[in-house]
Amino acid sequence: MLIDFQSQMAFATHTIDISALRNNVSLISKGAKGFSVPVLLTTVAETSFSGPMFPELPEIFPGQPVFDRTSMNTWEDQAVIAEINRIGKRRLVLAGLWTSVCIVGPALSALAQGFEVHVITDACGDVSEEAHERAITRMVQAAQCR
Repeated sequence: MLIDFQSQMAFATHTIDISALRNNVSLISKGAKGFSVPVLLTTVAETSFSGPMFPELPEIFPGQPVFDRTSMNTWEDQAVIAEINRIGKRRLVLAGLWTSVCIVGPALSALAQGFEVHVITDACGDVSEEAHERAITRMVQAAQCR
């Protein structure tokens, strides 16, 4: 699941160089597509706050629906959950902006529902190094405490 790779989210990201982030996201996207791994694309408040998705993603996944949400936690969006259930996998791989909000929320929610969750940390970013690292720590602790 590629979460909130959007222009305004990137503008406030300070934990990874945006060019490196975009390259990493493109690389994992092309790999997922090449191996026929199902990918969900999500945005949050695209027209009112967070701006458009990085153009590389619709280019890699032409015609694929993008789930635009109003909630910061992707797991609270019924259309996203319906798509996850339709795909039928119990292992989720997450990447996106910001780690402390838009990654930690769905990761913890999915863990609580018995999913196996992996986060590609070099395809994530946040407003500060501390926020990013604390979010990673929180997810690791939650996965160990099930």
